[in-house]
Amino acid sequence: MKISVDTRGLDALKLKLAGLQRKIPVITKAALNDAAYLGMQKTSAAVASVFDRPTPWISKAVRYTKATPQKLEASIDFEQWGNKTAVTAAMVLAAEIVGGKRRLKRHEIALQRAGILPPGMAIVPGPAASIDQYGNMSAGQIVQIISYFKAFPEQGYRANMRDNGKRLARDKNGSKGFVYFLLRKPHGKLIPGIYQRITFAHGSAVKPVMYFVRIPTYKKRLDFYAIVERSARPEFNRAFAQYTAQFLREAGL
Repeated sequence: MKISVDTRGLDALKLKLAGLQRKIPVITKAALNDAAYLGMQKTSAAVASVFDRPTPWISKAVRYTKATPQKLEASIDFEQWGNKTAVTAAMVLAAEIVGGKRRLKRHEIALQRAGILPPGMAIVPGPAASIDQYGNMSAGQIVQIISYFKAFPEQGYRANMRDNGKRLARDKNGSKGFVYFLLRKPHGKLIPGIYQRITFAHGSAVKPVMYFVRIPTYKKRLDFYAIVERSARPEFNRAFAQYTAQFLREAGL
């Protein structure tokens, strides 16, 4: 969000009457930067409070661009660089800011392209999912599943397992371990998803790792632009008045 202002108010008039009109751009730049900094702080705090355990990348993604004497305009937005796959924080949070369907995550796209995840569906972790400190499925387990179902692109990547029926985490005797399997349709109490079939010394068990659900539609949770407006505009007015009074004092007026 860009912050631009009209400096024809009473404080600017005081400077003009005092013969300090040349100071107006200097004061405007300083006040804009104060406003943008406060807006960044407020929106960052909102991200931390609205979302459950956001990752450091998301928590620190709000940036501000300073005004200059040549361009009296500051802005507050999410950083634009993105992660290794060019996914930006703004893209991740788009549905949370304006509402709408959640965008698919990288592993969902990979499994969809491989014909594992049906169109229009998303993934939520099951009881057998390995969860990291931020409440997301662990990257290691996701990579293992994508590799197991040979869902990595073939070009330039050799992480796909040669045999997707291979048992994992076996003991020394090879008698224990588990395999992943895909359930495309409901079966009894089991809903579509990816499951582990775990082998024990005497029997086996089935545990869900990923459930397939309709892509969720979110209501607006982070009113990003309203937070900026409520914090930055008043801060600009306060800072402009403060810097005006400071220059007038220094001029002995």
